[in-house]
Amino acid sequence: MVEVLQIVGLALLASVKFLYGPTAVYLAGYGFVQTLLITTAGGFFGVFVFFYAGEMLMAGWRKLFPRKKPKKKFTKGNRAIIKVRASYGLYGLAFITPCIISIPVGCLLAARFYDGHKLVIPLMFASVVFWSIVLTSITFLVGPIFG
Repeated sequence: MVEVLQIVGLALLASVKFLYGPTAVYLAGYGFVQTLLITTAGGFFGVFVFFYAGEMLMAGWRKLFPRKKPKKKFTKGNRAIIKVRASYGLYGLAFITPCIISIPVGCLLAARFYDGHKLVIPLMFASVVFWSIVLTSITFLVGPIFG
């Protein structure tokens, strides 16, 4: 029972802060394949929960605060968001979400800007698998040096 709770805790860590997931699973004493499975499962869970929670949050926000007239003012923040969105798009957001920014923040941004886009969840899942393989490989290559 203790091991099940430990695995659930490690998966939840990976669902919130994916970058630290493989290291934590490695330090808990799990092997390469188990680390891949735990971090990938946690990442999938985080993407699923935070994306759909973000969609509900955005829908509630629009319902509470409907836009009365179009916003015409451009601020530095608006310009930066537009520039990043135009430069990298959904593929860039999906790629950087697990590693560079956290899964919750990336999924909230995806829910905000790509609501209803059919590729959001598959791209986020693919990114989680990619980063899980990369980070787990790095952890198992470098870990014995520091262990």
